[in-house]
Amino acid sequence: MNKRKKHFAKLRAEEIRRKPPTKAQMRNQMCTYLRNMANYKHSHLKNKSFEEIQMLFDNTMKWIDSFVHMDSEVVEGSEAEKESNSKRAGGELELDKLKKQKLDENVEAVEDDDQEEAEIKKHMEIVQDDDITIDAIPLSTKPPIIVD
Repeated sequence: MNKRKKHFAKLRAEEIRRKPPTKAQMRNQMCTYLRNMANYKHSHLKNKSFEEIQMLFDNTMKWIDSFVHMDSEVVEGSEAEKESNSKRAGGELELDKLKKQKLDENVEAVEDDDQEEAEIKKHMEIVQDDDITIDAIPLSTKPPIIVD
């Protein structure tokens, strides 16, 4: 009998959870979101209707969804994306110019490095000395220091 009661209680709870939220619940959730994310005050939202709050919420969600992180790569696609990213296009051209300048500087630096390496190789001779001795005192043979 207990199993049966628990089973039907579980079904009732699932049915309650499956119900869509009421307008009042949705309005409350949207107001909370707008207060926390879009910096609206309670006084701004207090006398507004459900439709007005829904419009503010939709505008805020569009604004947040259209955000493009500045480190992300701009994907070339439709014209709408190109138009929306028109501000970034000028920045990309400047970045390309800077990259080309850096590459030119790197090529010059590599050429200079090659010349320096050739000169160093000319002056460098490998000399092997087997007679070199190293005076090393192992730590275990050092006398202990007496501290007063």
